[in-house]
Amino acid sequence: MGGIVVMRYGENADKVINAVKEKMKDVQKGLPEGVTFKTAYDRSELIEAAIGNIKVKLVEEMAVVALIVIIFLFHWRSALSIIIQIPITIAISFILLNMFGISSNIMSLTGIALAIGVIVDNGIIMSENAYRHLSDYQNQHNPKS
Repeated sequence: MGGIVVMRYGENADKVINAVKEKMKDVQKGLPEGVTFKTAYDRSELIEAAIGNIKVKLVEEMAVVALIVIIFLFHWRSALSIIIQIPITIAISFILLNMFGISSNIMSLTGIALAIGVIVDNGIIMSENAYRHLSDYQNQHNPKS
């Protein structure tokens, strides 16, 4: 016998999968001896891998950005401001997704992972530009005679 679990549109896939697994455990108790469930496809592993990938990429990006900004600008506060921007921006994106009732699926997680690069680029460009303007301002007001 076979069966397929179909999730309603807009539901949280992780919650649905966990609820189905719990129900399967309850039903398993009432099945005759030797009869078991065999799961052919379980999306929970994919979901957990995607979430784990986002976490790893966040840490990697923050480390690389800090190193690059410190090497090229020799300014640890600029690196810190960019590192702080990354998790705040990701958190705001999840808050907005939740506010508008959009579920976080594999596509949205992939989009957020790709957007990390844009966030980093923007932070580096803004920090470098601010650093240059401050340097120009200091050179204009404190000329070396």
